[in-house]
Amino acid sequence: MVERKFPEAPSSGSYSPRGLDQSATTTATATLAIPLDGLTITAPPPEMLSQKNVEAVTGIPARVFLDTTRAPGFALPVTKLGKLRLVQREAFVAYLRMLASAPELRRDAEADERTRVDAVLAAAGLESVPRARTGRASAHSESASRGRLPPK
Repeated sequence: MVERKFPEAPSSGSYSPRGLDQSATTTATATLAIPLDGLTITAPPPEMLSQKNVEAVTGIPARVFLDTTRAPGFALPVTKLGKLRLVQREAFVAYLRMLASAPELRRDAEADERTRVDAVLAAAGLESVPRARTGRASAHSESASRGRLPPK
């Protein structure tokens, strides 16, 4: 139902919009019926990311988020609150964009990680075995190993 109230025309004759009194108001009232499945309510994104909400906000799994924030050389401040690791959302997204725009930084980080793994293996008297990269869907064979003892 729609109601409209218009000021009445002056009794002297013609009706002109310029002749309206400035204090006159026009009111419209409407009732709409919208089905609930037709509404989408979106909350604002959180200010801080943690391992509990990072996948919903960015699509990055919690394990990847934790490994990234714990890695040496992670450029952003991380707030530790119990087991939660919190990072500002805008800064983390900017960091991800920087990594995407500079792939050589990512390769350097991967090389540093391989160097650290090699150092741990060497401390245990092992060495890494290079192997051909396979697709993610392939299963590891039991004969494949990540380290081996050096020859005697």
